[in-house]
Amino acid sequence: MAAGLSDPRHHDRVRHDTLALLRQRIYQIVAGYEDANDADRLRHDPMLQIVADQKLGDALGSQPTLSRWENAPSARELVHFNDLLCEQFIRLCADQVRQRGEILLDLDSTDDPTHGQQQLSFFNGAYGQHMYHPMLIFERHTGSLLAARLRPGNASSHARIVPMLLRLLPRLQSAFPGVPIKLRGDAGFALPLLYQFCEFFAIQYTLGIPANCVFKRRAEPRQKWLKRRYRRTQLPQRSFSSFRHRARSWPRHRRICYKAEHTATGTNLRFVVTNCAGRAAQVFAFYNDRGECENRIEEFKNGFRADRLSCHRFLANAFRLLLHAAAYNLVNLFRLQLPQPWRSAQIETLRARLFKLGARVRQTARCIRFHLATGWPFQNLFRDIALAVNSS
Repeated sequence: MAAGLSDPRHHDRVRHDTLALLRQRIYQIVAGYEDANDADRLRHDPMLQIVADQKLGDALGSQPTLSRWENAPSARELVHFNDLLCEQFIRLCADQVRQRGEILLDLDSTDDPTHGQQQLSFFNGAYGQHMYHPMLIFERHTGSLLAARLRPGNASSHARIVPMLLRLLPRLQSAFPGVPIKLRGDAGFALPLLYQFCEFFAIQYTLGIPANCVFKRRAEPRQKWLKRRYRRTQLPQRSFSSFRHRARSWPRHRRICYKAEHTATGTNLRFVVTNCAGRAAQVFAFYNDRGECENRIEEFKNGFRADRLSCHRFLANAFRLLLHAAAYNLVNLFRLQLPQPWRSAQIETLRARLFKLGARVRQTARCIRFHLATGWPFQNLFRDIALAVNSS
């Protein structure tokens, strides 16, 4: 990653190269220190110096150094940096993908509130605030973040999703020939261009689609039947079905699956557009599983503080988003090496029990030793996980 970032500084005056600054910044985020201001204290921390591969006792980069470094990358460099998230997934998760036999992509956007004079910060009526609107693509089975793009605050939910997928999918198909790729997203991605894109690349998709008068009319007979059953039994009713539909802007008929429910609060209808085979109930079960993507976003934003994009320049904030993405993937790949049930542990749990520990650091002529407290309650867990990671 560091090799793809240019360094405009005079090399004869550089004390901290790009690789050292990248390591320092990512490990600070992993430890829960998301602001560059935290570097003024942490640059003297011996543990951070060691994991950043710095000579013990030599201070790391200061806050001004990190801030200038974050403002240096160009838009082209950020695009290549984003591509490395996918390359990392291909290199490190290839065995899991082949063993599972599929790649499942979850699309979603999220809000990032802004404050002050930040470039391309706009008011978004859907969220009721001034914000950025990042787009994220996760792989469901491994939890890896494959792409993260910062967008202006007034961008729609599906804005720029096709260009992002156009850089991502050919790489995945080339690395995993014959492995089916599936895609899910909510109704914000109900875009005919996205349907055509998936059909062109032979991608199985299931996307939410807003209800309209035509859909409601097709579902009306089943809706009335459920209403009569509810009146007779006084029990909540649910049913699934599907039909073929072609809108005026569509070149072909597409399958629309819907879920109809009737309870004491009334009728509830949900629709998805899909090219997947199987019963409508199975399609909805597959679609509803995308709720796991919400958990990933919650951890990415709250656990890794990915919404702390407080720079003035838009490109600097886009780079910070990618740094948080790299920190998230580093921890996620570490989790994949852990024994069950630690593979589902949140970052806050890992910090409290494995990462942020009190220890005494001693440096001798030959080595560096860490002395942990004998009364530390998680020492057995630490030892077991260390052995599991080393053996894998």
